[in-house]
Amino acid sequence: MESVSTRYLLRVDLTTGVCQREPVAAHLLQEYLGGRGLGTALLQEYGGLDPFIPEMPLVLTVGPLCGTPVPMSSRCVLTGCSPLTTTIFSSTSGGPLGPCLLGAGLVAVLLQGQAELPCLLEINHDGDCLVSAEQLWGLGSRDALQQLDCVGAAAVIGPAGEQQVLYASVETAFGEPFSRGGLGAVMGSKRLKGIVLKNSPVTASIADQDSFDKALEDLMRLFRASPFLLGPLGIREHGTVALVDLLKQRGMLPGRNFYSFEGDETRWNAYALQQQYHPEPGGCHDCLVACKRIASDGTVLPDYDQLAAFGGLCGITDLEQIVQLCSWCHDQGVDPISYAAGMAVVNKETSLTVKGLELPPYDPRASTGLALAYATSPHGGSHLPAWPIASEILRKPVPTDRFSFDGKARVIAMFEDANAAVDCLALCRFASAAVELEELAALLAAVTGQSYCAADLLKIGRRTVQQERLFNQQCGFSAADDTLPQRFFTESANGLAPLDQQRFDQELAAYGRIRAAQCL
Repeated sequence: MESVSTRYLLRVDLTTGVCQREPVAAHLLQEYLGGRGLGTALLQEYGGLDPFIPEMPLVLTVGPLCGTPVPMSSRCVLTGCSPLTTTIFSSTSGGPLGPCLLGAGLVAVLLQGQAELPCLLEINHDGDCLVSAEQLWGLGSRDALQQLDCVGAAAVIGPAGEQQVLYASVETAFGEPFSRGGLGAVMGSKRLKGIVLKNSPVTASIADQDSFDKALEDLMRLFRASPFLLGPLGIREHGTVALVDLLKQRGMLPGRNFYSFEGDETRWNAYALQQQYHPEPGGCHDCLVACKRIASDGTVLPDYDQLAAFGGLCGITDLEQIVQLCSWCHDQGVDPISYAAGMAVVNKETSLTVKGLELPPYDPRASTGLALAYATSPHGGSHLPAWPIASEILRKPVPTDRFSFDGKARVIAMFEDANAAVDCLALCRFASAAVELEELAALLAAVTGQSYCAADLLKIGRRTVQQERLFNQQCGFSAADDTLPQRFFTESANGLAPLDQQRFDQELAAYGRIRAAQCL
């Protein structure tokens, strides 16, 4: 693999067909690094526009550690305005898309406009162009990916994206989909069937090899010491499905539409998956954890989120049926969590959402930090921007009391900033269960030859969150939208009491004051 050190942005005007490369502004890389931060920065001037108008961009970015030997560092980030929530939204994929994008000499692709006819964007280090995709329009994601001549990587929408279903995903070859937020519908509105990378991955240049080797060894030592990642009961051994039994025990596994869980999780937990499918471990492009499970026919089996969404929120007990539903979702190009949340609705109820995004299958009554994180997330009802499950359930990096709201406003703000920094590096979220910003700053400094410390990364993460919240304000959101569905304050579930509304409101107000002070 060849080495690359350039940092270019590809601007694609789907209306005119013009594809033009330009250097990424140095100050953007300095202030946002890449990944989620760079995508957010490139989207800033479009806050308040309708997600489906041609001028609204979709931005694909990689991080500054992409192409290096740092494991789990080559994720690709897709950022846009979600048609489901109308907030800013970032979704990630851990397949070869990021390294192949870097191999084409790019760290970002910005897509605007609307093609007259269905098209594909073909990217190569020798040139970029739009080609007809009329023969692929209407195909499921699986068939479309099989028909593409991609040496490196590809990402496509399915029929759901073409029809602008609000929770449409973007599916990838040899990697995870960009699932949540409905960004596949934005691609469909632009009549863009997919993106094809016709080149191989590359090796990124490293400014200080000796320092890099030492920092990498420190990181690997922490990975090896992590029970959650590499322990005998961790996700390398069982995949994320290992969380089923743990979260059931903690009262976090939800029942039908977030009532009490009354099913039998042993019919679709890690042991059941192993007994029925005898899967092999699988992972992303540069993963050492291998959290996925692959059946003998090549089917990627559901992870915790998908199993708990269909098995918990929908009450489906048949494992084979859950696997088939997930496979259908990926072929059609829809987010399994949003789809399952819709299935879970009974009678005249509605699915439980925050800012329009259906909650993932983690009951906030089992975690006060999670309750606050759902409300404050700039992406809507997502557990990932703050990921308090790490501290309140996994007890990493430090344990916090999952039944107390005391001090949680500051904790959640800090977690949001730290995790945004990890997303600017485009690093897998699971890595942060073992390492902290100090180790990541040392790696970044060695790769770039610039001075970075943990405080610098935290500042970059905070800047990204602030810009996301500003974008949402331009879209009409205010502090009044930082809330939770009332059921969590009035009804018990899984033996857990309802959340304390007064304490929740107090910490939410404290969170607002913290964020306001940071903007001064």
